Amino acid sequence: MSKLLKLWGLELKRTIKKTKKSMIKTILLKLADKVNLLIKKTTSNPLEAITSDITELKYAGNIKKAYLCIHKDHKGQFVYGYKLSENADTNLVISSFKKCISNIQKLTKIKIQNLEKRIIFHSDQGSVYTSYEYVQTVLNYKNSILSYSTPGTPTDNAGQESFFGRFKDENYDEIKEIQTFKQLEIFINKKIWYYNHKRIHTSIGYTTPIIYTKSFLRKQKSGSVN
Repeated sequence: MSKLLKLWGLELKRTIKKTKKSMIKTILLKLADKVNLLIKKTTSNPLEAITSDITELKYAGNIKKAYLCIHKDHKGQFVYGYKLSENADTNLVISSFKKCISNIQKLTKIKIQNLEKRIIFHSDQGSVYTSYEYVQTVLNYKNSILSYSTPGTPTDNAGQESFFGRFKDENYDEIKEIQTFKQLEIFINKKIWYYNHKRIHTSIGYTTPIIYTKSFLRKQKSGSVN
């Protein structure tokens, strides 16, 4: 945890008593909103902050359940990582994160550790996001830094709440009719591709996430972006 505190530029007095909570969770609770980097930094460009969350999807007549995790660009709206699973566990968020890293590197043609600026990876303080496995996986990438919402404040991750809200409202009837997990996976793949490549977003100038992000990368390469 000393590495994580150093990245946040924070110190913590050693007054933590024995508890059933993990050390990471205990430290986060004591530091409160100090670890919410998303509200401290105004993101003006893509690839400055990536937000993540998990939602439950009911299919097969609302009898079966699956869980969708995504890692989405806070400013550029592009969904870099996503994973569907029958379990809302640490493997789910790690798989989504690794897919996110892979797609960022494919799009930018630059390894994460070689990017000019750090990327903030923001989520709530759910147990999967504060697990040692997830924290260590993120911190293994040199230019990655973690940020967490204050407990009980879903507005700290409003972009994700909005994404999942619209996604489930728009696709409720179709998802309900899907009978198998494999069919649901195929459906999710198609919807995420459409979202990234075809859906127009008012927040990014009435264009698609892929066009907006590629335009930013071209400008950055030419030196016209600070």
